[in-house]
Amino acid sequence: MTGPGGDPSDDPTRPLQRVGPEPRPDRPGAGASLTARTARGFAWAFTGTVGQAVLQIGATVALARLLTPDEFGAAAAALLVVGLTQLVTQLGVAASLVHREDLGERDITAAFWFSVLTAAVFAAVLALGAPVLSPLVGLPADSGLLPLLSIALLLAGGAATPLGLLQRDLRFRSMATVDLVAAGPALIGVSVALAAAGFGASALAFGEIAAGAAKCLGYLALTRPRLRPEGPSATWARLRPLLGYGAGFSLAQLGNWFALNADKLVVANALGTAPLGVYGRAYNLLSEPANIIGGAADKALFPAMARVRDDGPRLRAAYVRSASLVALVTAPAAVLLCVLAPEVVRVLLGDQWDAVVPLVQLFALVLLPRTSYKISTSLTRATGAVYRAAWRQWLYAGYVVALTVTGGLLWGLTGVAAGASLAIVIHFLVMLQFSARVSPGLMGAVLRMYLKHLPALVLTVVATWGVATLVRPLGIDLLTLAAAAAAGGVATLRTLVVLRSRFAPELSVVRSLRGGGGPPPGARPEAPEPAPVGPAAPDAPTVQLPAVGSTAERR
Repeated sequence: MTGPGGDPSDDPTRPLQRVGPEPRPDRPGAGASLTARTARGFAWAFTGTVGQAVLQIGATVALARLLTPDEFGAAAAALLVVGLTQLVTQLGVAASLVHREDLGERDITAAFWFSVLTAAVFAAVLALGAPVLSPLVGLPADSGLLPLLSIALLLAGGAATPLGLLQRDLRFRSMATVDLVAAGPALIGVSVALAAAGFGASALAFGEIAAGAAKCLGYLALTRPRLRPEGPSATWARLRPLLGYGAGFSLAQLGNWFALNADKLVVANALGTAPLGVYGRAYNLLSEPANIIGGAADKALFPAMARVRDDGPRLRAAYVRSASLVALVTAPAAVLLCVLAPEVVRVLLGDQWDAVVPLVQLFALVLLPRTSYKISTSLTRATGAVYRAAWRQWLYAGYVVALTVTGGLLWGLTGVAAGASLAIVIHFLVMLQFSARVSPGLMGAVLRMYLKHLPALVLTVVATWGVATLVRPLGIDLLTLAAAAAAGGVATLRTLVVLRSRFAPELSVVRSLRGGGGPPPGARPEAPEPAPVGPAAPDAPTVQLPAVGSTAERR
């Protein structure tokens, strides 16, 4: 039995294929084309997510002054149900389109109508079952948020297939444009305008609908998939291989969803929607940096890894280099957020949100593992090991529940945040060990990579904390933020300049963004790289892939 694209089915008992030692870099320039495309794809995806984050920060500043914590919490509770329903409806079809080796127009048509019809069914269930579902997340039975957000669920079903096609074709520039429109005029513009008009929590729901419409229409306009369906039997025959991979992917995604949202469910049911609003503000402040780095990287890294999924050495090189690039950006951001949390909260949210500060500091401490473990998720998706990853996601959900419930009973909101943070660290180590089974030596290579980042991390902490301590007595939050952030940034960059020989592989990826990542003079031109069709021969020459980034989910 085979899975999508003719790959062996993912038997949970089958060990990952082990590969030989790291290849010699005796063919400079080989693999540079895919590397350059991946790096440029990351750059465009990163640009899009940075733009969205900047807009989101502006919206946060405005909405924190227009809505109460209880209204934020009500919208967050409703979005929990919608997010879970969306995962169930799509069954990983979009990821299957990226992973599949051979893909025809009729396969795309079948995937599109499957996503739309299943989304329509669940949207109806969500709207009609709102009186039963709303109390499960702390909302009143007569709340109108779930029926309203069922429209956003239907739009997400229409966007799933064209999104997968855009990722498959590495069209990140076009995706970034659509995403910025969805995040700016649609989501944020509508939400802020309606919140100012007094719509309360419904303003956030209407913003989600506007963003869903922008993405659905934009992605469809870019891909223009064939929309004339075949008969039921022919459609099902085309869906079966897609769902074979997609079902395992969705099983892992469901486990990850519960892991990401178990803490919010605990807060909503045990403490109420107002504490959920406070917790959600802290969570979102830290999820923005994670989304910028992890979300952009996953968009580029997953399809790139899928193209070389049978080449263990290149996957290993991609993993290590991606983790290093993520650390270069994430570690300084974590230091700044942890040290400057009081100023960040007061400037962005206002004095009425001081309860958010200790939660932000806790989440900042685990920003690096929170972002980095997603590289393992990209790797397992690319190699088709979705079922073996799924039970680890459910295990993650289990200890999130156990640790957050225990922490909440002992220390309230701070205890929930501490339990969620500890769960992130544990899962990062579990997924790193799982990824190390791809090839011998991966664990050691990753740990050595993190060690080389320690000098920059230490100097960034000293510079940021020292300047913040000197400037903070003046009582000017913006001045403290600017001075300490500048000191931390200078310390990081100076350390990288002094130790630039250690970071030559990472800098080569940065050069490829400017078109400088091609082969050196005199190197043989690279032939077009075919899609992988099976394991490479043992004596076939292989090269390292200078890949980038980590992944997309929010935690």
